[in-house]
Amino acid sequence: MNFKRIAFVLGLLLTLAVLTGAPVLAQTVINNDNTTLKQIIIFGRHSIRSGTQSPAQLAQYALDPYPPFSVSPGCLTANGFTAETLLGAYFRQYLLYEGLLTGNDHTDTVHSYFRSNSIERSWETADAFGIGLLPDTGAPVHSFQIGQPSLPDPVFDPIAAGVVTVAPNVAATQAQEIFNSGAALASAYSGEYSLISSVLFDNAPAPEGKVDPTTLPITLLPNTSPQLSTGSVVNPGGLGAVQNAVDPFVMQYCDNFAMSDVAWGRLTPDQLSQETRIATLIANIEVRLPYLSRVQSSNAASHILRTMQQAVTGSNLLGSFGNAGSRIVVVVSSDTFVAGLAGLLNVHWQLPGYQQDFCAPGGALVLELRQSNGTKQHLVRVYYTAQTFDQLRNLTHMKLNDPPATIQLMVPGGSKSATDLDVDFNAFQQLMKNAIGRQYVQNPSKETQPGILTGVTCQE
Repeated sequence: MNFKRIAFVLGLLLTLAVLTGAPVLAQTVINNDNTTLKQIIIFGRHSIRSGTQSPAQLAQYALDPYPPFSVSPGCLTANGFTAETLLGAYFRQYLLYEGLLTGNDHTDTVHSYFRSNSIERSWETADAFGIGLLPDTGAPVHSFQIGQPSLPDPVFDPIAAGVVTVAPNVAATQAQEIFNSGAALASAYSGEYSLISSVLFDNAPAPEGKVDPTTLPITLLPNTSPQLSTGSVVNPGGLGAVQNAVDPFVMQYCDNFAMSDVAWGRLTPDQLSQETRIATLIANIEVRLPYLSRVQSSNAASHILRTMQQAVTGSNLLGSFGNAGSRIVVVVSSDTFVAGLAGLLNVHWQLPGYQQDFCAPGGALVLELRQSNGTKQHLVRVYYTAQTFDQLRNLTHMKLNDPPATIQLMVPGGSKSATDLDVDFNAFQQLMKNAIGRQYVQNPSKETQPGILTGVTCQE
């Protein structure tokens, strides 16, 4: 069976799943497609963490106290570490099958490069993935300084790192042109707002001394702070407070809280998924706007392209991840940066149990560089992969025939057809060059490479 027919069959299965309500997890492995995997770049989000705000900070937004996590706010949980190790173990099986790993971890480590942005949960996620992928050696994780003070990584946050300048007025104007007003958004998302308010206050009005965040006005105004960072250029007003209030719920479920403690027992799994539309809306405003995705994600996209180019040519390039011998590249940051890169590429996904374009804990955009066994032409295969909510919650051991949820993505202007989504590498290069704003890419000759960090610990 050739690749086009397999892609058609997978699409048919996914269509049947929607019609019947049965989840179907597309496999990463595609048999007999007559290509060889030459390099894989996994650009992912950290795994399960605690809420980013403390229960005391969140108390104003809910009738009942938030159940505490076992770690300080914003830190990777023990289950998050285990879940990511299991994801790394799955990719070990896959890459052994594809021949990109030899099975000799000492040799394979030499041909691997791991990078995280300078946040504890990202570093620990990359470390955990490395333990699953290379159990005999683990993987050295490159990162700038974490903790106090931390050093912003210009690949992920070129604004905070001072390598690009952003115009908040331009961003806010574009947000208003696309999303209209805050009032229009409140109306469009009234179903989610009603659900969230009912959960926070148990189907009653907010009592005195409490604030229902769904009553706060949504704004799409320029952020006037003198210290901007990626994801903070447009001020969404009350929308940010709503997201702060519901952010712990997904993590509670994935961290295997008792169901009575997941949103105080007031959300079904389907409703839990529905409220994540707020997180995706904020990402669409803060990082997927055409202007902002270009400003904020061009440097990361340039590094990915140059990483592929050096694998094709065999020559090291500045401004890339690893070196020409890096066959496995794992880059871990947050949903903000994954969504931003997706916005620049204009790709979208839908996985079973998740809302469209939701960046799941541990989920990743994956870019594979492949070579045709016949023509020797290089191809790029792009997909999104993530453990399902229940695979995270149950710490499921995944196998090639029982994989994480995965969907190959159509790259607009590059995918060959509806049934053959691979992109010719030359076409992919041109698409990337057209999308990347060169003025927003750090001069590779001036780039400082981060070193290998060890012993990173959870800090609030």
